[in-house]
Amino acid sequence: MSNSADYAYIIGRLRALETQFPTSNLVERMIEAKSSDETFRVLNDLPFISGSIGEYSAAEFQKVLTHATQKMISLLLKMSPSAEAIRFLWMKYDFHNLKVSLKARLNERGYADVSHALVDLGSLTAEDWERFVLEGKTPSLTEGLHETLVDVAKEFERTGDSQMVDQLVDKHYLEETLSMAQTFKSPLTIGYLQRLIDLTNLKTFIRFKELKKEAIHLEGILLEGGRVDASVFIESYKKGYEELRQLLERKMHCDELALVLEEFLKEKTLLSVEKKMSELLQSYMEESKKMSFGPEPVFAFFWKFENHMQILRTVLVGKLNQLPTADIHKNVLSL
Repeated sequence: MSNSADYAYIIGRLRALETQFPTSNLVERMIEAKSSDETFRVLNDLPFISGSIGEYSAAEFQKVLTHATQKMISLLLKMSPSAEAIRFLWMKYDFHNLKVSLKARLNERGYADVSHALVDLGSLTAEDWERFVLEGKTPSLTEGLHETLVDVAKEFERTGDSQMVDQLVDKHYLEETLSMAQTFKSPLTIGYLQRLIDLTNLKTFIRFKELKKEAIHLEGILLEGGRVDASVFIESYKKGYEELRQLLERKMHCDELALVLEEFLKEKTLLSVEKKMSELLQSYMEESKKMSFGPEPVFAFFWKFENHMQILRTVLVGKLNQLPTADIHKNVLSL
């Protein structure tokens, strides 16, 4: 395992690369542009994207952002003293593709129906997942992905409910990622994942309440490993949001959850929940600025990079769908 001082070189490089991230002024230019094509062309002003646009149109922006992410992953692998210590950073893409492919298989949909949702990132290619969807040929999976596949298949056979795929795959992903972070003894990463688990449990609670699902279905979906015990959500589920709010006010580590719940009760949309979650996690990740050694700043850098990619994606989707400027502003995270 690498010594924390071994990361000095890569951290210095990443500090320089951060200066190339999109600024609030650039995002504003994209939002205020007169057309989606004009918005798309603004991406040429970003060093890590410039030169990748080529003959792509605005509607193909996802290919450009994916290519930029692929280049960033390759760069991190090349510079990092331990590839294993940072591999979990893009493990999410394998779990995302597993989720998309499983839902396609369970709902008997073809590859054309889901190809747009697959991401050509992670340890497995889009072609691997294409064969899985079309032929049922299972790709060479890691132990964690295989366990997830088996668990989801069993649950579907038991309930016939394909809607639980998202929650079950996310459950496996977050619990495996937390286990990896604990193995590498990364305090920043562990703290981030514990918060994400708590916030994900709250989002699941809200989703289940809005869908009027039975409490028994919630128990098998809630995640373990957060700072707030899953029992908090189970105890208050039948009584509702007010009971949960009171429970959160009485317990430690629940301030962020209370803020998200308050935001939902005000806006009544899951989009508002996800945005508030992202804002709180972004605030927590600012702690990485205090760290100069070890893999934590690498994790923080890639997290910020992906966050900026998501902001660009949100703006481009809004422009392509001809949303009013005010609506795009409302959906975009602040930098």
